[in-house]
Amino acid sequence: MPSPQRIYWDSCVFLSYVNEDEGRVGDISSLLEGARKQEIELVTSTVSIVEVAFGAAERKQSALSEEMEAKINKLWEAASPVTMVEFHVLIAEAAKRMMRSGIPEGWSLKPMDAVHLATAQRLGVDELHTYDDPLKKWATKVSYPIIEPSHASTRLL
Repeated sequence: MPSPQRIYWDSCVFLSYVNEDEGRVGDISSLLEGARKQEIELVTSTVSIVEVAFGAAERKQSALSEEMEAKINKLWEAASPVTMVEFHVLIAEAAKRMMRSGIPEGWSLKPMDAVHLATAQRLGVDELHTYDDPLKKWATKVSYPIIEPSHASTRLL
């Protein structure tokens, strides 16, 4: 049996999930279920914990919700179908190189996005999922496709 497809999730995928974004949450939920069944492997950097600090409704209402915090925290629990990858100096150095590599192209890359790309590269993922359109052009500089999450395009066993 082949090993499950390894998919890296950018933090915006988690934000779409916790915010229950219409048109996105169905595919995201299907992929989470596939990971629970070990049909795919979902991975992200621990920096996602920082980037997914609150939901859109909390920001809009300027009020925090215990329910939202619980939903977010559940993503990072040991029982979560998402594997967390620690940030370390080798990833930091690779992220810096990636940021610098965009300069000749006239591209900019936010530090946290560089961390995600470098972490995915280090793990040898099959693909990186994001809804961040400007990030998709970086697929030419990494060894994996950068696409939007889709249950249909992901190889489930």
